[in-house]
Amino acid sequence: METVKDIMNKKVVHFNENSYVHNVAQALGKIDVGCAIITRNKKPVGIITERDLVKRVIAKNLDPKKTKAKNVMTSPVEVLDQSTNIYYASKIMRGKGFKRYPVVKDHAIIGVITQENLIDYFTEQRKKFVLKHLSKKFRKHYL
Repeated sequence: METVKDIMNKKVVHFNENSYVHNVAQALGKIDVGCAIITRNKKPVGIITERDLVKRVIAKNLDPKKTKAKNVMTSPVEVLDQSTNIYYASKIMRGKGFKRYPVVKDHAIIGVITQENLIDYFTEQRKKFVLKHLSKKFRKHYL
C-alpha cells in the first residue's frame, strides 16, 4: 500500500514563528507553493496558507512587513507521518476539511500532502483499473 511519502510535494517552505508575513508571502510566490510551515526550535507549530494571508492579513489591512507569522498562522498544526496510508490521509483530510497536511519523518518536516496530490493519485488508480478491465477494442479510446 502506498504512503503519503510516495505522492507528497517535497518542496517545503518553512519559517520561524517570528518571521514577517511579507517574507513568507514572497517565498510562497517564488517557489510557487500554497503554504508555509511555521516552526519554533525547528519543530512545526503552525501553517500559513494563501487563504490565511488573504483573510488574516489583507482583509484586516495588516502591514505584512510588520506582522509576524505567529500572529496569523493556523496553530496548532497537525502533521502526518511519512508512512501514513494514502487512503487514511484522504479520510482525515476530508473529515477535517484540510487542503494541506505537513508530512514528517522523525518529527522533521519532509513534505506537504495536498488534496491535489490525492486527486492525481486516485485518478491514476482509476485509470489503471479501467484499462485493466476494458477490452482491447476500447482501450485506445480511453487513452
